[in-house]
Amino acid sequence: MKKISLVIPMYYEEKVANKCYEKVSNVLKSLEDKYDHEIIFVNDGSKDKTLDILEEIAKKDTKVKIISFSRNF
Repeated sequence: MKKISLVIPMYYEEKVANKCYEKVSNVLKSLEDKYDHEIIFVNDGSKDKTLDILEEIAKKDTKVKIISFSRNF
């Protein structure tokens, strides 16, 4: 089975992180019969609660991975 890896950069996105995850995961789940998938969120140095929100999402969904940079690149 082919795999889709979706990489999503996040920079001060605490207000939309959950909504982004919900919409993207719904689309990817609709493709599960043909494709495996993973979502890779890249926290690009956010100092708000973006990383906390992404970590909560990753705890609930094993297909979610997080890369967190210490500052914006």
